[in-house]
Amino acid sequence: MTDTDTQLGIPDQPRLGEQLRRTLETGNHPAFLDLLADKLPGSPGDLTRKNVLSSLRVYLRWTADERRSVLNAVDSDARAYLTHLLLKHDGAPSSIHNHLTRVRTLYRVLLALGVHPGPNPFLNLKLPTNRPEEHRDFYSPAEVQRLLAQTDAAGQALILLGAHGGLTGPEVVHLRWEHFDAQQGQLQVAQRTLRLDEPLHPALRVYGASQGHGDLFAAQGPIFSYSTDHQLRAFLFNVCIRANVSYRGWRALRNAAGLRLLELTGDPKQVAETLGLTTLKATEPWQKLSAAAETQRAGSPETP
Repeated sequence: MTDTDTQLGIPDQPRLGEQLRRTLETGNHPAFLDLLADKLPGSPGDLTRKNVLSSLRVYLRWTADERRSVLNAVDSDARAYLTHLLLKHDGAPSSIHNHLTRVRTLYRVLLALGVHPGPNPFLNLKLPTNRPEEHRDFYSPAEVQRLLAQTDAAGQALILLGAHGGLTGPEVVHLRWEHFDAQQGQLQVAQRTLRLDEPLHPALRVYGASQGHGDLFAAQGPIFSYSTDHQLRAFLFNVCIRANVSYRGWRALRNAAGLRLLELTGDPKQVAETLGLTTLKATEPWQKLSAAAETQRAGSPETP
């Protein structure tokens, strides 16, 4: 290091690496980020820098909670963090994409400083699209069947409420037995009434019977034991693991319902009304997916 560097207060690389390690060992994340601040995108105080620092604080808290190394992170750590973000930001691919992009930048800086052995653990991680209007994840019918096979009556009713009923996570956790008319096959959800078809209606009736709710006697109170959207996503995540199905969040079940209903009816307006959407524009991703599937089927050779 030159005398000029010393006068400017710029630490040499070995000393900087030691300072970074010490701040992480003591849990002093603000000091860790201060040491790297001039290497990060944006300028002090501007929105870009604030957003980068915000994402890195979230990541550092996660590594501390999970007891994972920051300076020796590997691919499995990156995949675990992606899973964490999928659970936390279900249905918000742009948020997940932005968080991961900023953490990837952190490791680019750490590699340049020589304090991470490399390679960048986030470099080859497949990021969710940050253009959700052009892409929506969904569970295929075959995947839904695999999920159903790996859970009990309550779980089957839950999954079908998402994959066939199209309910959001918050709508599901706020359901009460008073909302379900077992005999008529109707479910009151927010400001709309859903007519339940097979297999959702039978599944909800079977589960209801086990809870004392049927045609003659009605139960009261919450339908499911989950009280938060996060608990519901954790349930789905565990079922996905058992079924060997890639976890895509609860929103992907709702997307499966939208696509299924559009292919059954061909009516975007009915899809919007059933799912409680306020505009037909919200159905456009499903229309694109349906059209692409139809094109693929038309191009496939007929099976004798």
